[in-house]
Amino acid sequence: MKSKILVWGSILFIFWSCATAPVPQQIVNSFKIDRAFDSVWVAVIETFSDLQLPILNMEKDSGLIVTDWIDFKGQDNNGYCDCGKLTWKKEETREGKFNIFVKKITEASCEIKINTMYRQIIINYGDKRDCVSTGKLEKEFYDLVLGKT
Repeated sequence: MKSKILVWGSILFIFWSCATAPVPQQIVNSFKIDRAFDSVWVAVIETFSDLQLPILNMEKDSGLIVTDWIDFKGQDNNGYCDCGKLTWKKEETREGKFNIFVKKITEASCEIKINTMYRQIIINYGDKRDCVSTGKLEKEFYDLVLGKT
């Protein structure tokens, strides 16, 4: 039994050692909007609805909106995150989690900060790998919010 565990552990180690890590990126995730807080808040909520992102927690007084992990299986999520490369064929899916913070700067301006977390799930092995954001989703979300204000 111990030899089987050792063999499988060695095989998994070899597979993982053939993987490349995601490349850390400098992204823009904070955007100023020259609109009143209430207008920006409504636009952010509408954007969540348009994108069908389920809100786990929302607190207008603090300006925070949080999602739970969202499975992107079957959706085109290319370009939103870098999960590195695996050198063997695998079945995988990706998940994302988002925190949006809307902060009043003045009566006529706000800042929205979009924090994204991604992970890749290797279905065949039940393993999870952290991914890094490319900044694409943050920019798209900002553009959608801006278009609604």
